[in-house]
Order: sequence, then structure tokens, then C-alpha cells
Amino acid sequence: MDKKSEMCFFCHMLESMHHTINQKVSEIFDLYTELHDIRITLFSPDGNLIYPDAVNRPNCDHCRLLREDLGLEMKCRALDHKMMRVAFERQDMITYTCHAGMREVTAPILVNNELAGYVMLGQFRSESAPEESPYSRDWKKVKGDDVLQQAYEQTAVFPEGKIETLIRLFHHLLDFIIGDQMIQHKDYDLIAPVIERIREHPEQELQLDEASRLVGRSASTVSRVFKKVTGLSFKQYQVNYRLERAAALLKSKPNSPVAEIALSVGYDDALYFSRVFRKHFSCSPSEFRLRETSPPIHAA
Repeated sequence: MDKKSEMCFFCHMLESMHHTINQKVSEIFDLYTELHDIRITLFSPDGNLIYPDAVNRPNCDHCRLLREDLGLEMKCRALDHKMMRVAFERQDMITYTCHAGMREVTAPILVNNELAGYVMLGQFRSESAPEESPYSRDWKKVKGDDVLQQAYEQTAVFPEGKIETLIRLFHHLLDFIIGDQMIQHKDYDLIAPVIERIREHPEQELQLDEASRLVGRSASTVSRVFKKVTGLSFKQYQVNYRLERAAALLKSKPNSPVAEIALSVGYDDALYFSRVFRKHFSCSPSEFRLRETSPPIHAA
């Protein structure tokens, strides 16, 4: 595969990473996060969140409260994007302390010296960090309690020496992940037309035999490769994408009826859609919309 094709493949892979990342890599992220209580995120070259699913794997409580309740979402995103640019300019992994007192690590993902995305490691504190959240007083003015400070105190804390070790380990993991994903480009290329079809027409359920005809391979081959590349069965992948698409529409179209959104992702029975949605997100579509579209409380 030439450099241009390699780059195109990797960018395509990143753009749909939360749907196509293989199970082994997902498990590595999960284990690293569980072991160290540190969040790993992947972003596209233009800074859009790709992995993990922000609904099922939210930010730490401290960051979530700042973003959602104190209205600091845009400030946090602006800093993320700024540090991504710095990392890209330096062509290297960088570490810094954000405005909320959290340590963050940002690195560009480079393929043949071209930008394919970014990866971030963060939402933990250094032992040298202040004992009080930088926004604790603002929170108390608005809420009158110590919930934010308590969340701050519950974030992971490491000595500088261990932080350096965690960063080195993460650097090696990143090299492995990029290499492992590149090795599997042939498998991804096989199912890419099917993934594109599912993403472009979520309102039309694609049958496995149709998918096999689309790529000119047997149904068993398509099923096996789907499981290998995405970690999901062909059917479950399709269900997950349609539900995630519905969740995005519930947020972006707050005035559209739930039944209309259900129909747009292939569910003509709104009650059945609600049951499937609840099973996936642990809340009804209406509850999800209310939670995601409620205006934040801004600090004075």
C-alpha cells in the first residue's frame, strides 16, 4: 500500500473509530483506564471526538460538572484544540495542566509525517497540584455545596515520577495500536463499503445477504470480518450505529418528535424504539433528550 493510500485508510479508520476499532484495542484502552483511572480519548484531525462514546463513557465527575453545570464546555474544548495544535507543531507528545487543575497529555497521530488525528490522556492530578479545585468557589456560589470539590478530591493523583512512567507506557501503547490497526487494513477495506452503506442510510436495515452481495463475498466471510474488525456482530453493529445516530438527532433536533427520529433511523414502531434505546442508553429517548439539552447553570 503506497503512502497516500495508507494515509487515506488511516484517516477513514479514525473518522469511524468508535464503530470500527477492533476489540483488542478497545480492551487495551479499557484496561489502561481501569488500572490507572485515566481517560483516553481519540480525536479526528479537525479535533472532533471519536472515541470513546461520550454517552456511555463520560468524563470524570469533576470535568463533567464543570462542562455541564458551570457551562465551561467551550472553554475546555478551546484548550483541547489549542494544545492539539501545539503538539502537532512540535510533532511530539506534550503534557500540561489545564485550567481545571487536571494533568493532560496530547499527542498527534502521524502516518508518514502527516496528521491523521490526535490522542489525549488525562483527567488526573499531580501530587503538586493545589488541594482545592480552581472552580470550587464559583461552584459554591451557584450551588451552595461542596460537590465539585468532592469530585476534584476523588480524581486520580500521582507523583511526578509515576506520571512520567504512565506517559512512557502510553507512548508504547500508542505505537502498538497504530501499528496493529494498520496491519488490519485489508480486513477493514473488505467491509468498508458495508459500513459506508449503513452510515449513509440508517433508516434502511441492511440484511447480511445484501451486504455480502455488496462486497462480493459470502455472508459467513462478511460476518466473520465484521466481528474481527469491530468486535461486534453484523447485526449489533448496525443496531448500535442506528441508536447512536438517534441519540445525536435527539440532541440536535430538540423539537422533533421521538417517533419521527425513530423512523429516520429505521424504527417504524416508536414504542419498540424506546425499549431498544433504553436498553442501550439506560434511559428513555425523552429522558436522554432532557438530560442532554438542558441549559447549564453559569457561574456568576
